[in-house]
Amino acid sequence: MENSNQHGEGPSKRGTMAIDVRGLNKTYGRGSSALHVLQDLKMQVPQGVIYGLLGPSGCGKTTLLRCCLGRLNFNSGIVLTLGKPPNTRGHGVPGAMVGYMPQETALYDQFTISETLNYFGTIFHLRGEELENRKTFLIELLRLPHKKSLIKNLSGGQKRRVSFAAALLQEPELLILDEPTVGVDPLLREKIWEYLLSFAKGGKTTIILTTHYIEEARQADMVGLMRNGKLLSESSPQALMDLHQTPTLEEVFLKLCMADVQEDDNLIDPPEGHAGVQSAFTAEDDTSKLLNDDKLEKGHLSNHSNYDSDDEIFVKYEKPPFRCLDFFPSFLNLWALIVKDLIKMVRTPGALAFQFLIPAIEICLFCLCVGVDPKNLRIAVVNEDVTLFRNESLSNRYLSYLNNVTIIQVPADNYSVALENAQNGDYWGVMHFKESYSKDLSRRFLPFVLNATLEGSKIDVRLDESNVQIAVSLQQEMLNSYEDFLTDFFKELQLNPELGQIPVDFGKPIFGDQNDNFTDFMAPGVILTIVFFLAVGLSALTFVTERKEGLLDRSWVAGVKPSEVLLAHVWTQCIIMLVQMTSVIIFIFAVFKVPLEGNIVLIIVLTALQGLCGMAFGLCISAVCDNEVSAVQVALGSFYPIMLLSGIIWPIQGIPLPLYYISLALPQTYASETLRSVALRGWGITHPQVYLGFIITLAWNTVLLVLSEILLRLRK
Repeated sequence: MENSNQHGEGPSKRGTMAIDVRGLNKTYGRGSSALHVLQDLKMQVPQGVIYGLLGPSGCGKTTLLRCCLGRLNFNSGIVLTLGKPPNTRGHGVPGAMVGYMPQETALYDQFTISETLNYFGTIFHLRGEELENRKTFLIELLRLPHKKSLIKNLSGGQKRRVSFAAALLQEPELLILDEPTVGVDPLLREKIWEYLLSFAKGGKTTIILTTHYIEEARQADMVGLMRNGKLLSESSPQALMDLHQTPTLEEVFLKLCMADVQEDDNLIDPPEGHAGVQSAFTAEDDTSKLLNDDKLEKGHLSNHSNYDSDDEIFVKYEKPPFRCLDFFPSFLNLWALIVKDLIKMVRTPGALAFQFLIPAIEICLFCLCVGVDPKNLRIAVVNEDVTLFRNESLSNRYLSYLNNVTIIQVPADNYSVALENAQNGDYWGVMHFKESYSKDLSRRFLPFVLNATLEGSKIDVRLDESNVQIAVSLQQEMLNSYEDFLTDFFKELQLNPELGQIPVDFGKPIFGDQNDNFTDFMAPGVILTIVFFLAVGLSALTFVTERKEGLLDRSWVAGVKPSEVLLAHVWTQCIIMLVQMTSVIIFIFAVFKVPLEGNIVLIIVLTALQGLCGMAFGLCISAVCDNEVSAVQVALGSFYPIMLLSGIIWPIQGIPLPLYYISLALPQTYASETLRSVALRGWGITHPQVYLGFIITLAWNTVLLVLSEILLRLRK
């Protein structure tokens, strides 16, 4: 480039700075392990120029741009972008004043080209005909495929051009391109520069691009050469080559790097007439005047040239007054985000179908497999009874009362052998009737019964209690059958059947039914667990994926607020959650007939609130985790502790005291008991046990949603 003014109006008309950076320091870490990414960096970019920020990978180029965009906090220094500090209320940075093309393509693969431009256009408040005209213009200018082409079907070069179009859509005052030519073929690189030069002709847009391809930046109006977080020099390419008497920018950069190695980390002004490390060019050079019209010393630029004092800066750029409306979400931004999430949802029909089907499958598996009485349990029966009562063996009569569906009776001749086989796992237990069982049982209820008679009328039972649930089922079946057998036997003896029962009368249950099983106890908690953790799964990877692909960062630069992202996600995921919740409630109460004594509306509302709580928890996970693996681990790792401590599988009254208080603080503990009280006890909202569940769930929703926004702002 022979004349640095060929793209603009001349230095006299471009004295206003698009980017004004002074004394910028950015450090990661603390103490001896601290990494100084930017070191007392000073940079000025006049409006209306193409500014190439050059340097090797890892020198701090992207970090500097993120600071200029308000995307990264820095330790010290002053940054003014388009005349004001980034993130100043009412300032369009981040926002529509900036077009940003990150190093990644940062596009939604499920979108078409038109939908991509519609998304960013809506955020930039372009409407109707204006948006359509810009789309048509950019598609033709950048020679993009048909506007209905899906992003995922485009080539790498086409994706970069779509990304470029998204950055240019609103005709920004400042266009920032982070490594736009990295990894592309030379032909596409030439095309990108062709587009840049055509956009810069009007002098209205300031273009800043980063690259480590030094020679290609010769086409820029100005270049800044960076190394190890320091700006070694900034001027026009031709001025730098003339000053250092080299034919290429690469040799200029080499000289500056060698000089920088010899200097101390703190910048030292070089002697007059020497090519300085900070910036070197002559006062007579027209190109030099782009950076500074005056206050130039021969051979180097004064470190404070063209800078206002700090006091002047703070007076000039005083923050605008507080306005409550600044914190309310923008309707257009919210609409764009909701449409974006809906498109992503619809374009993945397989995942959507799975999300709709999985709750019904889970509830069916629970109702069919949990709480149902075990069947086909093999029991060895050693019947040595040789006596009779009225020509009938009482042992055989009792065995006939046993439920053949639950217990499979396997006759055995020898008690020791049967016991050994049970120990080998062939049987769940052994029943042994002694030789005089019938005779002794008939005499057991006579006056002055002998101990030998009592002993002979007993049935010896040995059970495998390694599986407590099966052992309890066998005990219950044997005792219930024995009670029925004994009642009929007493009637035959013309005795009162009450004599054969324990003197405790368990009357009609206060709540529930005597035939209720473990399924009925677990069902309310399982409903909430399914809805809660499916919602966690829906949202736990949301921000992780978009952050990793650069999509979230691009939305932040476009001016989207964390509250808008949260609200849009909640609205769209609520659609899936409501379908999931509906299928769970229909299957458990209508299909599997789990008891429902109370108001179904209370159950629906509490279940929906628990789903929202799970979604908020997932958003917290997504906001704090950096990759998919850690997000999945946190989500899965929280599943069992919450389920075990919330009284879903076992009553919380059995939890040890320290854990008991932790259990009470969890979001599902009171909610599970509330749902159980409504479904099985029929209690209403006025009962403390019921409204406490709603209050605690609402409190958790508030805390988690606020925490999600705080984390998003901190990670933003």
